[in-house]
Amino acid sequence: GSDHRYRHYDVGSNVQGRSIGMSMVTTDLAAFLKTMQRQPESGRTMFICHATRDDVILGFLGEYRRRVRRGIPFQSALVICTGGDDGLGDMSNVEELSSEVCEMIMDSGPAGPAILVASGYSPAEAAKQIRTMTPKFNASDERRVSRATEHYEPYIDFDLLLKRTSSAAEVVGATA
Repeated sequence: GSDHRYRHYDVGSNVQGRSIGMSMVTTDLAAFLKTMQRQPESGRTMFICHATRDDVILGFLGEYRRRVRRGIPFQSALVICTGGDDGLGDMSNVEELSSEVCEMIMDSGPAGPAILVASGYSPAEAAKQIRTMTPKFNASDERRVSRATEHYEPYIDFDLLLKRTSSAAEVVGATA
Protein backbone atom coordinates (compact mmCIF):
# COMPACT_ATOMS: atom_id res chain seq x y z
CA GLY A 1 0.00 0.00 0.00
CA SER A 2 2.96 2.37 -0.37
CA ASP A 3 1.10 4.17 -3.19
CA HIS A 4 -1.09 5.68 -0.46
CA ARG A 5 1.80 7.37 1.36
CA TYR A 6 0.19 10.82 1.33
CA ARG A 7 -3.35 9.74 2.15
CA HIS A 8 -4.74 11.52 5.20
CA TYR A 9 -7.18 10.22 7.81
CA ASP A 10 -9.41 12.23 10.11
CA VAL A 11 -8.48 10.27 13.23
CA GLY A 12 -10.15 12.68 15.61
CA SER A 13 -13.64 12.28 14.22
CA ASN A 14 -15.04 9.65 16.58
CA VAL A 15 -17.94 11.92 17.51
CA GLN A 16 -21.65 11.60 16.88
CA GLY A 17 -22.74 12.31 13.33
CA ARG A 18 -19.29 12.03 11.76
CA SER A 19 -17.22 9.31 10.18
CA ILE A 20 -15.61 6.59 12.28
CA GLY A 21 -12.07 8.02 11.97
CA MET A 22 -9.91 5.67 14.01
CA SER A 23 -11.08 2.40 15.49
CA MET A 24 -9.24 -0.05 17.71
CA VAL A 25 -10.37 -3.57 16.79
CA THR A 26 -11.41 -5.41 19.94
CA THR A 27 -14.30 -7.39 18.48
CA ASP A 28 -14.50 -10.76 16.77
CA LEU A 29 -13.95 -11.08 13.03
CA ALA A 30 -17.65 -11.10 12.12
CA ALA A 31 -18.30 -7.79 13.92
CA PHE A 32 -15.15 -6.26 12.39
CA LEU A 33 -16.23 -7.25 8.87
CA LYS A 34 -19.72 -5.80 9.44
CA THR A 35 -18.12 -2.53 10.53
CA MET A 36 -15.95 -2.45 7.43
CA GLN A 37 -18.81 -3.29 5.08
CA ARG A 38 -21.00 -0.52 6.54
CA GLN A 39 -18.44 2.12 5.60
CA PRO A 40 -19.29 4.46 2.73
CA GLU A 41 -17.18 4.23 -0.43
CA SER A 42 -15.26 7.33 0.63
CA GLY A 43 -14.70 6.02 4.17
CA ARG A 44 -11.15 6.44 5.41
CA THR A 45 -11.23 4.64 8.71
CA MET A 46 -7.90 3.78 10.30
CA PHE A 47 -8.23 0.45 12.08
CA ILE A 48 -5.72 -0.57 14.75
CA CYS A 49 -5.15 -4.16 15.86
CA HIS A 50 -2.48 -6.30 17.52
CA ALA A 51 -0.17 -8.56 15.51
CA THR A 52 -1.75 -11.61 17.16
CA ARG A 53 -5.04 -10.86 15.36
CA ASP A 54 -4.33 -12.77 12.15
CA ASP A 55 -8.10 -13.11 11.69
CA VAL A 56 -8.56 -9.33 11.59
CA ILE A 57 -5.57 -8.81 9.28
CA LEU A 58 -6.81 -11.47 6.84
CA GLY A 59 -10.36 -10.07 7.08
CA PHE A 60 -9.03 -6.60 6.21
CA LEU A 61 -7.16 -7.99 3.19
CA GLY A 62 -10.24 -9.98 2.18
CA GLU A 63 -12.52 -6.93 2.34
CA TYR A 64 -9.99 -4.99 0.26
CA ARG A 65 -10.02 -7.71 -2.41
CA ARG A 66 -13.84 -7.95 -2.31
CA ARG A 67 -14.20 -4.23 -2.95
CA VAL A 68 -11.59 -4.23 -5.71
CA ARG A 69 -13.43 -7.09 -7.49
CA ARG A 70 -16.67 -5.09 -7.30
CA GLY A 71 -15.05 -1.84 -8.42
CA ILE A 72 -15.72 -0.17 -5.05
CA PRO A 73 -13.00 2.23 -3.81
CA PHE A 74 -11.17 1.09 -0.68
CA GLN A 75 -9.51 3.80 1.39
CA SER A 76 -9.28 2.34 4.90
CA ALA A 77 -5.94 1.69 6.59
CA LEU A 78 -4.76 -0.91 9.07
CA VAL A 79 -2.13 -0.30 11.74
CA ILE A 80 -0.74 -3.58 13.09
CA CYS A 81 0.93 -3.27 16.50
CA THR A 82 3.59 -5.70 17.71
CA GLY A 83 4.15 -4.36 21.24
CA GLY A 84 2.79 -5.96 24.35
CA ASP A 85 0.86 -4.21 27.06
CA ASP A 86 -0.31 -5.79 30.28
CA GLY A 87 -2.17 -2.62 31.24
CA LEU A 88 0.69 -1.53 33.50
CA GLY A 89 2.87 -0.08 30.75
CA ASP A 90 5.05 -3.21 30.34
CA MET A 91 5.89 -3.19 26.64
CA SER A 92 8.62 -5.86 26.83
CA ASN A 93 6.52 -8.61 25.21
CA VAL A 94 6.80 -8.10 21.43
CA GLU A 95 4.87 -10.26 18.95
CA GLU A 96 5.99 -10.57 15.35
CA LEU A 97 3.70 -11.07 12.39
CA SER A 98 3.71 -14.58 11.00
CA SER A 99 5.71 -14.97 7.79
CA GLU A 100 2.56 -16.19 5.98
CA VAL A 101 0.60 -13.04 6.89
CA CYS A 102 3.58 -10.84 5.94
CA GLU A 103 3.72 -12.55 2.57
CA MET A 104 -0.01 -11.95 1.99
CA ILE A 105 0.41 -8.27 2.81
CA MET A 106 3.41 -7.97 0.49
CA ASP A 107 1.51 -9.79 -2.30
CA SER A 108 -0.97 -6.88 -2.33
CA GLY A 109 1.80 -4.72 -3.78
CA PRO A 110 2.22 -0.93 -3.69
CA ALA A 111 -1.35 -0.31 -4.92
CA GLY A 112 -2.79 -2.61 -2.24
CA PRO A 113 -4.41 -1.46 0.99
CA ALA A 114 -2.60 0.94 3.30
CA ILE A 115 -1.06 -1.22 6.04
CA LEU A 116 1.50 -0.06 8.59
CA VAL A 117 3.31 -2.20 11.15
CA ALA A 118 3.91 -0.22 14.35
CA SER A 119 6.78 -2.22 15.81
CA GLY A 120 7.05 -2.15 19.58
CA TYR A 121 3.79 -0.24 20.14
CA SER A 122 0.68 -1.60 21.80
CA PRO A 123 -2.59 -0.69 20.06
CA ALA A 124 -3.40 1.82 22.83
CA GLU A 125 0.01 3.50 22.58
CA ALA A 126 -0.17 3.60 18.77
CA ALA A 127 -3.61 5.24 18.94
CA LYS A 128 -2.27 7.82 21.39
CA GLN A 129 0.74 8.55 19.18
CA ILE A 130 -1.46 8.94 16.10
CA ARG A 131 -3.98 11.23 17.83
CA THR A 132 -1.27 13.50 19.24
CA MET A 133 0.86 13.65 16.08
CA THR A 134 1.25 17.02 14.41
CA PRO A 135 1.15 16.50 10.63
CA LYS A 136 4.03 18.05 8.74
CA PHE A 137 3.82 19.62 5.32
CA ASN A 138 5.66 17.52 2.73
CA ALA A 139 6.98 19.33 -0.35
CA SER A 140 6.78 16.08 -2.38
CA ASP A 141 2.99 15.99 -1.99
CA GLU A 142 2.19 18.01 -5.12
CA ARG A 143 -1.57 18.08 -4.59
CA ARG A 144 -1.31 19.53 -1.06
CA VAL A 145 1.44 21.97 -2.10
CA SER A 146 -0.79 23.29 -4.90
CA ARG A 147 -3.78 23.62 -2.59
CA ALA A 148 -1.72 25.44 0.06
CA THR A 149 -0.23 27.77 -2.55
CA GLU A 150 -3.68 28.60 -3.92
CA HIS A 151 -4.93 29.26 -0.40
CA TYR A 152 -2.10 31.56 0.74
CA GLU A 153 -1.29 33.31 -2.55
CA PRO A 154 -3.88 36.11 -2.14
CA TYR A 155 -2.35 37.02 1.25
CA ILE A 156 1.27 37.30 0.11
CA ASP A 157 2.77 40.53 -1.20
CA PHE A 158 5.27 39.00 -3.62
CA ASP A 159 6.83 42.37 -4.53
CA LEU A 160 7.63 43.03 -0.86
CA LEU A 161 8.84 39.45 -0.37
CA LEU A 162 11.17 39.68 -3.37
CA LYS A 163 12.42 43.09 -2.24
CA ARG A 164 13.24 41.83 1.25
CA THR A 165 14.82 38.56 0.13
CA SER A 166 16.79 40.29 -2.64
CA SER A 167 18.21 42.75 -0.11
CA ALA A 168 19.24 39.89 2.18
CA ALA A 169 20.81 37.97 -0.73
CA GLU A 170 22.76 41.08 -1.82
CA VAL A 171 24.09 41.58 1.73
CA VAL A 172 25.13 37.92 1.99
CA GLY A 173 26.70 38.05 -1.50
CA ALA A 174 28.65 41.22 -0.64
CA THR A 175 30.20 39.71 2.49
CA ALA A 176 31.18 36.41 0.85
